[in-house]
Amino acid sequence: MKRYLATLLAVVLALSCFTAFAAEDKPDTWIADRTITIQCYVDDIGYALPNDINSTPVMQKITELTGIKLDLRYTPGDSDATVMAAQLAAGNIPDAIVSYLNNSTRPEFPILLKAAKEGLFADLTDYLPDTQVYCNYLDHDYLPADARDNITFRKDLDGAYIFQLNIAAVDRSTEYVADDAYIGGLYIRSDIAADLGVEPFSLSMEEELYDLAVKIKEGNYTDDNGNPIYPIGPKYWGGSYDSLINVVRSYGFSPFGSEYGLTTDGQIVHEAQTNYVFDKINYTRKLLAEGLMHPEFFTMDTTRCDELCRSKGVGIISDVHNYMEIIYSNEDWIPLGKINDVTGSKDGYTSGKGGYGCWAISADAQNPEEILKFFDFLVTHEGKLLSEYGIEGLSYNLVDGYPVLTEEAMTALNDGNSDWMINEVGAGFGGAGLIFFDYMTTNNDNKVEFGESRVGAGAGATYARSVALAEQNPDKNIVKIPGLDVSAYLSVDELADVKANMDLLNYKEMVVQAIYADSDEQVNAIVESFRAQLKAAGIDRLYDYCEALYAENPETIQLIPVEATVTE
Repeated sequence: MKRYLATLLAVVLALSCFTAFAAEDKPDTWIADRTITIQCYVDDIGYALPNDINSTPVMQKITELTGIKLDLRYTPGDSDATVMAAQLAAGNIPDAIVSYLNNSTRPEFPILLKAAKEGLFADLTDYLPDTQVYCNYLDHDYLPADARDNITFRKDLDGAYIFQLNIAAVDRSTEYVADDAYIGGLYIRSDIAADLGVEPFSLSMEEELYDLAVKIKEGNYTDDNGNPIYPIGPKYWGGSYDSLINVVRSYGFSPFGSEYGLTTDGQIVHEAQTNYVFDKINYTRKLLAEGLMHPEFFTMDTTRCDELCRSKGVGIISDVHNYMEIIYSNEDWIPLGKINDVTGSKDGYTSGKGGYGCWAISADAQNPEEILKFFDFLVTHEGKLLSEYGIEGLSYNLVDGYPVLTEEAMTALNDGNSDWMINEVGAGFGGAGLIFFDYMTTNNDNKVEFGESRVGAGAGATYARSVALAEQNPDKNIVKIPGLDVSAYLSVDELADVKANMDLLNYKEMVVQAIYADSDEQVNAIVESFRAQLKAAGIDRLYDYCEALYAENPETIQLIPVEATVTE
């Protein structure tokens, strides 16, 4: 018995020593030995998932440091918002979710807010002070006002449930930094531009764009296959109403591109109630009727748009930017510049810091604080270096303390070899690789932290043309106009019934329907019907609410007075 007890004691002591040694052997970044399942309602993430994320070098290193493995899920559907609404309504969510969310006016937000109020998400308030990065969200002046007051720390919520991503560490929104500037909008084929004597950034008015489109049509230009082209094509990422702002920018009532604006006599109204709606519709109808705009401008799918642009099937792409491979990898396209906005200006406007995307943790998730700690790890310097740049020696090397991509990684980036970046490394590479990791960033100040504004920008010639175009851009002025869009205030409790009615209306669809109408009489009927629906929805109550708010503090709403004829 004594020998037995002695043996048992020795075993117990050995196990205790082993356990203590194992605990001491874990790094300071260790969180838990578990798999976190995340449902992604972001098609960019869904279409860039690796074959097996946990076998990638990056995720293996993350698991070594934190103990965490990932199970990323994506469900295709009519839209990501529709899929999210259905799954949240069914209570069918795993440990955490990730969604689109530029701001509280996005269509995803009412779905997320409803889920938070119904107890589907975990309240993380008590855990935030113990985080390294997300604790910044508790600082009143850190988050953008919209993210703070309308999303995470709402007065009608009893905790913090929804967290916006891609928040800048420092507000540099009015700084024009060429190696980080997006030059979006209209791009014309370089060969056509040279033939017609068109210089980069040379457009200012719709009339100039119309005249250019006519010249392109009369020039009988063809694509790479010898087929006739349309002068103005759809958005590079797929047909959309959104790119119309680049074609008819000064016909918008708001210089911000909002559906709502402010008249010079202080009246807040919807664009549909002004003369600008007809200016926009009639100009676009003219382009289509004369064969100057692709008939599928609003409807073409992403794949066909990509093929159309790469085969040079249009003279002008209505929306693309300098950080797309089709632009920076060659000199086939040059920017035409912005058409003046309704105020006659080319200024850029910002409300200050912004955000992009969001996440929430399920109320049913075990130990939600561990998931928060993992999300927090991803946005520390160590986490970002791993998730964005990959593994030292494989995809980057440190030079003077900053990461510089290896030759193999630069080649993959230059060639658009996303498979290598996603499966052989498993890093985000600034959105060119595994999108999930790039999407989950926040507290961003890349130039300070990594010596370059985006992955690979400082390591070679990958983005040389992107930066060169940004440096050539003559319109570098950015004006800060604080506040939220008028539509953000539809989420206040006093206007809940108005919002419910307004959610049934779709201004963009109405405009597109009117553009394709058979006659001017039909156009008038469609617009007048929509105006009546706005009135019936209770939109005047939204105006009263916002005008009172604006009178008290103009910085609460992003508005610039514009001359307009308003139809009551």
